[in-house]
Amino acid sequence: MTDERTGGRRREGRGADHSNAASGEILLPSPIASHADVVTAVEDRSYAVFIAGALATAILGGFALAIVASLASSGAFLDERVPWLVQAHGSAQLQGWAGLFVAGMGLRLLPRFAGRRPLTHRVNLPIFAMLFLGTVIRTVTQPLDSGAVPETGLLVAGILWALGSGTFSVVVIRTLLMGRGGREPWRLFAFAGAAWWAAWAAMAMFAAIRGARSDAYVPTAVDEPMTWMVMLGAIGNFIWAVQSRSVPIFFGRKRPTLRSLAIPGILLNLGVVFLFVAALTDRGTVHERLVGAGFVFAGPSLLMLAPLAGACWGSPTRLRPRAQAAARFVLAANIAAVFCAVLLLWAGAYTLIEGSFAAAEARDAARHAFGVGLITLLIVGMAQLVAPFFALRRVGAEAAPLIERSVFWLLASAAVLRIAAGLMLGHTSTASRMHLSALAGTVALLGLVLFALMIVRAVREEPRIKAQLGASAARARERNTATK
Repeated sequence: MTDERTGGRRREGRGADHSNAASGEILLPSPIASHADVVTAVEDRSYAVFIAGALATAILGGFALAIVASLASSGAFLDERVPWLVQAHGSAQLQGWAGLFVAGMGLRLLPRFAGRRPLTHRVNLPIFAMLFLGTVIRTVTQPLDSGAVPETGLLVAGILWALGSGTFSVVVIRTLLMGRGGREPWRLFAFAGAAWWAAWAAMAMFAAIRGARSDAYVPTAVDEPMTWMVMLGAIGNFIWAVQSRSVPIFFGRKRPTLRSLAIPGILLNLGVVFLFVAALTDRGTVHERLVGAGFVFAGPSLLMLAPLAGACWGSPTRLRPRAQAAARFVLAANIAAVFCAVLLLWAGAYTLIEGSFAAAEARDAARHAFGVGLITLLIVGMAQLVAPFFALRRVGAEAAPLIERSVFWLLASAAVLRIAAGLMLGHTSTASRMHLSALAGTVALLGLVLFALMIVRAVREEPRIKAQLGASAARARERNTATK
């Protein structure tokens, strides 16, 4: 059996034939045990750096700034810096939380999906450094009111992010082109996602230049469609790539065919094209109708992709009992995607009809249904299903611990609260709506802190669990030898 982690052959047992070792085939053990007849494979763990960076920017930047910006919007303090706080919050969430996690897991998973050797830290870590520094510099400097520092920070951050995003795009496209396999749906979504990461690189520079000319504030006519372009295109395509390859299997279904996903995939990326063009146009009727068209195309695509490529109902019968708890995150994430689809259709239809900015409450709610609902819940759920340290921790466990259940309910509640705050726009006082938004940010922040503690515990317990499993395997081999 070919081992995707190394491209070599997995040979187990004391009677393994070593004649192939000289020809480049590596004899691999199971990941939890080793003995004299095999060569231990060392996995590159640089993806963990991306996860750590994503969590750091989300906890210390994105969700913390969500609370600060909401309270500032209610008039509590710093009300004169609210627009800059909101954009810094958005960049920390989009670039730091979603971008770093998707980049890290993409660099880990896509070579395996394509039948390629894993990428090494020499490739991964420079990409991380550029993306992480670009995110941190913008998040820290943009809210400041100190002369040229915000403008300079915005430009430096834009350059770093553009370099990192462009490099990531090139690496992924090269990996896919050199990989094995045919025209599976996940591969086409991954190609589209990589192309939108290249567009993200260009837009990062464009937005940085526009912002540096406008007191470090990126014009709304650029920022809003660019945000949706990134969420639906650069992040969304990778979400559907990974989900279409794995999630239906978890729920006892066959993987969707290219034919079944072709229409929603085309609609999704056509919508992203409209949003990309809208970000390059000046505010006006043409700009708003382009945004409306983008929403109208993207909405139906999400309605179809969530149940086809993901899962909105059912039981994860193909997962081990202990892993099934993590599937709740996946179900909730895809349900949030369906709700986002309805909101996008609402906002898009009104915007197209009126030819001006419309349905602000639907736009706000849709943005957070996608960001807090789909992206955050899916990240936390899929991390538990694909990260090796979580897989080891599930060995022997019978039920999900309280901390894991708490993370789910906190993040799901945060998504509901923040969507509700968006829908309240224009129907209640700003202070009441922003207080609810701050509460949602606080609940989400607590959920992510607990998730970070789950990761720390899993990583710390990994050596002990490996040692226990290795000892059990050694005892089993001794018993087998004694009975022969």
